[in-house]
Amino acid sequence: MSPSISRVGRAGRLVAALLALALPAGACGGGDGGATDDTGDEDVTGDDAEGTAVVPTVTTSEAPVLEGGITPGGTLRVGLGAEVDGLNPGANSMATSTYLIDFTMLEPLAYFDAEGNWFPWLAESFEKHEGGPSWRVKLREGITFHDGSDLDADDVIALFNAQIKDPLISLAIQPSYPFSFEGPAIEKIDDLTVQFNPLGQSEHFPVNLTSQLGMIVPSEYTEAAAQNSRTNQTLIGTGPFMFESRVKDDRTIVVKNPDWWGGDVHLDRIEFIIQTDTAIAADRLAAGDLDVIVTSNPDAILTMRDSDNVNMIENLLASDNDIMMNTSKPPFDDIRVRQALTFATDRDGFAALISQGTSPMADSMFHPDLIWNNPDVIQEGNSPELVQPLVDAYCGEVPDDCTDGKVDIEFMHSGPSVVQTRVADLLTAGWGEFFNVSVVEVLQADLISNVAIGEWQVVTWRQFGSIDPDNEVIWLQCATADKFIALNWVRYCDESRDALMQEQRQTTDLDRRVEIWREIQVDIQESYAYVFMTHANWTIGSHERVQNICPQLAPTGEEIFCSNAGVTFFHDTWISE
Repeated sequence: MSPSISRVGRAGRLVAALLALALPAGACGGGDGGATDDTGDEDVTGDDAEGTAVVPTVTTSEAPVLEGGITPGGTLRVGLGAEVDGLNPGANSMATSTYLIDFTMLEPLAYFDAEGNWFPWLAESFEKHEGGPSWRVKLREGITFHDGSDLDADDVIALFNAQIKDPLISLAIQPSYPFSFEGPAIEKIDDLTVQFNPLGQSEHFPVNLTSQLGMIVPSEYTEAAAQNSRTNQTLIGTGPFMFESRVKDDRTIVVKNPDWWGGDVHLDRIEFIIQTDTAIAADRLAAGDLDVIVTSNPDAILTMRDSDNVNMIENLLASDNDIMMNTSKPPFDDIRVRQALTFATDRDGFAALISQGTSPMADSMFHPDLIWNNPDVIQEGNSPELVQPLVDAYCGEVPDDCTDGKVDIEFMHSGPSVVQTRVADLLTAGWGEFFNVSVVEVLQADLISNVAIGEWQVVTWRQFGSIDPDNEVIWLQCATADKFIALNWVRYCDESRDALMQEQRQTTDLDRRVEIWREIQVDIQESYAYVFMTHANWTIGSHERVQNICPQLAPTGEEIFCSNAGVTFFHDTWISE
């Protein structure tokens, strides 16, 4: 049932990017703030407001800064769990590994402070235009790129036009800027001001520019990349480090920018080294062969916890491990089959044997500590006694989808992977009494491609966890459910859910936004398209000689949000002797 590589090859380069367009805009990946701060000290009303945090927070065992001051110089060796297809935000996929590299060289128009409020970074200001959906973004004056050119409006426009024209990246943008849009999607007001003209009203527009869509490169670089794709393997930005070299499947090296507008940079260079087995990477970190790794792998996390010379920053609120069902085709287009699989799923076993105590069980996309969480939503599972009547009813009506009284299904997972094989064995053991399960192992890129084009039935996935839930809309709305390549992976459309998501986008009333997202969680539960398993534990591990992973300060003085689904900055980091 798997599509051929020829059908999905180009899509394979897409979806890691699309997964990440919301990533550090959230946390896989944003709160609001700036001029209209709706995530500050305001209380959430209602007796059931059990959550205490508006945004994901982290726990840390990071050592305090050593006495004696900063030690300048040295090379930081960062282990990456995956190679990236390129570095260009206008053309390439940007998952966690890409953001770790690119945020050393590129800077966003806006980002998030430690409280989850957005603040202008390369932009000086964001203003709504005449009460409509348009926003004007004014850039800071006097910022230069690594090639000596000045940052201006033409650079922002060139990047946006490259993204909106790209057949893949544009899929994440078109719901707000469809090709049928009458009038310019973006326009130049003056040399330092651009106006974005999205279709719908949003009080939270700047969060869209905290990640790939707002990471600015020179217009000349964008033009060169359009002429020669090899340019995507290099990068020019305004950030604290500059591109030096890159050897695919080995390492990417950046060096200190002595003229960074943000001030002093402590490290001389950073080497991003590919180490796809993060359990091995954790061993290398403990041995001192690496300085930093980022992972959510339970085996790696346990190794780091047992090491006396490794410090850790753990974020349990940044994304969720779940099971997804394709509601657009048999047998999971029938809610009875989705319910049956949900009830047959061994969530308890998954938490014990797969997560191994490194992350808590999940009932929805929101951790219980977050105010968005609906405490009345409890994820069902571990209820095999409820399954047989549903299976009997379905097989009685659709016998062609069943064999020997069991529903025939295909479970697809990525590999080769020790962890994914464990997951497959655990899940199929629980499902086997009621389902004939065909297990298909594919490369991760092919799995993502298959899911994007709808050539799948049931998969395990990691998703959600944005700093601001507004960034989750792209994965849940009808506009991204019915395309050939769908970002609403489960392809479930609910127009009433769409209306709720649009309402929360138009209000700065935090209480109302919380109410809406609690309603959406009920809707998601009743759709039976997801089985939430555990909240992923995004962990940054660093050798004890590494100082000050967090906090990092923006050039304008704001403390930057730490560990956005593992993504962090390194300009304030140094290595002690």
